[in-house]
Amino acid sequence: MPSSMSKNSKTSPLLKPKIILFFPSPLPYERNWRGVPLALLAISRQLTLENYNIQIYSRFLQKDFQKQILKQGQGSLCLGISAMTGFQIFDGLKIAKHFKKKYPTIPIVWGGWHPSILPQETIKNKYVDIVVRGQGDVTFTSLVHALEKNSNLKNIPGLTYKVKNKIYHNPDSGPVNLNLLPPLPYHLVDVDKCLIVTEYGQRTIPYISSYGCPHRCGFCVEKIVNKGIWTSLDSVHIYNEWKNLKNKYQVDSIAVYDSNFFVNESRVKTLCQLLHRHKLKLNWGNANGRVKQLSLYQPQTWSLMKKTGCAMILTGAESGNQEALDFISKDLDVADIVKFTRLCKKYKIKILYSFLVGLPWSKDPAQNKNFVASEFKSTLSLIDLLLKISRQNRYTYYVFLPYPGAPLFKRALSLGYKAPKTLLGWSSYLMSPEDAFKTILRQLWISPNQARLTAMLTQYIFGLMDQDTYPVLLKRISSPFAKYIFSLSYKIALVLVKLRWKFKYFNLPFDYWLFTQVHKYAGLI
Repeated sequence: MPSSMSKNSKTSPLLKPKIILFFPSPLPYERNWRGVPLALLAISRQLTLENYNIQIYSRFLQKDFQKQILKQGQGSLCLGISAMTGFQIFDGLKIAKHFKKKYPTIPIVWGGWHPSILPQETIKNKYVDIVVRGQGDVTFTSLVHALEKNSNLKNIPGLTYKVKNKIYHNPDSGPVNLNLLPPLPYHLVDVDKCLIVTEYGQRTIPYISSYGCPHRCGFCVEKIVNKGIWTSLDSVHIYNEWKNLKNKYQVDSIAVYDSNFFVNESRVKTLCQLLHRHKLKLNWGNANGRVKQLSLYQPQTWSLMKKTGCAMILTGAESGNQEALDFISKDLDVADIVKFTRLCKKYKIKILYSFLVGLPWSKDPAQNKNFVASEFKSTLSLIDLLLKISRQNRYTYYVFLPYPGAPLFKRALSLGYKAPKTLLGWSSYLMSPEDAFKTILRQLWISPNQARLTAMLTQYIFGLMDQDTYPVLLKRISSPFAKYIFSLSYKIALVLVKLRWKFKYFNLPFDYWLFTQVHKYAGLI
């Protein structure tokens, strides 16, 4: 690494250098987003024990975050930015541009899912000096040590970097042993600003206990980021960390953000036994798992999960169309989804189901139109059946958007899909259902109207039919007047939604548009 890239980071030998970290907004600015920047805490866990001056910034953490970043950049070792595909890239580049202008010799380090998937494309951007690929817990620590010593980066696995416009791509890093690392340093952020209200808690804190997923879904990029390897904390570590979060921050619930929390039944069972034995009262939910795998769990494990606060499981059902499930290598039958719904009803655990539509089926427009229509019909029929089994579950619907590096991304390209070619180009690639139609013109297999229908189903139809939506959203509104308007519009809209669903009539969605305006006024999106 040339000395020019770190000469501004010289500090007193008695002090550890500053490290500036930025968590870009995952959603456009007009929406309210809050949570924990887990990726930034993960790469800070070892460094904070070594007394580095780590400063984490984000739009929801500080009102004047940009001003503070540019002020604190003086004397810093680097600026680190974590980004997923989409708006986080836009927000990250915005900060990186200002930072590079003021501090041209301080390296800007990018990490996260998108830079890990497309490191060569990412590093070509003039506001990117170094890319940390994969999980950065160990790699970023090694990078910081190297930058502090002004040493060469060639021996650090998991880095892609450039020196004088020449790009270097080091070998991949290995799996991270989470049990050998310190806990996530939540104290680096204002935790009260990160807590969220959920169906299962008023003070819910996001948490992660594992990396990766061993399965092979065709739309997923886990095999690139984590090489299809699942690594996890053991049950004792998880229990101790949950206990500490409850005692230190008075949280009443944990939102588990693992890609697949339920890979190992023994780990889940032991964790629940610890929670039960020590009477640690915490709800936990949002935990991601696979329908077929969870259906094979022993009744004792299910009973323990319920007793110890498991309130909601997130799972990708993906489709009610068996052809679609086979096409995406889901290794799942439609009948398994029905069985799983009955199982969760038995133990009174809510399911957050995720479905998708618009797969890259054929080059023939007529075949695509028929297949998408078949996907919609099969999935809505399945949801009808699931609603008869239980009314407590929630359904989300997404348009399939090819994610770079996933097996189906290559399939989409072969059918004529036009993917972005630059880091900036990917910044407008929005993954949320209500924004899917903004990128849908790149695709050949689903229409903008069909994309809008998925947004309407998720945000409006399924959202209002979920019995937990109303109390959760109401608690997020501070203004009494806004509460009144939202409450009134919700009750009216619910009547219309039930009629729309009963007759499967989704045309002329004026009521949907009106409700989104109230939703926006109330500050909920």
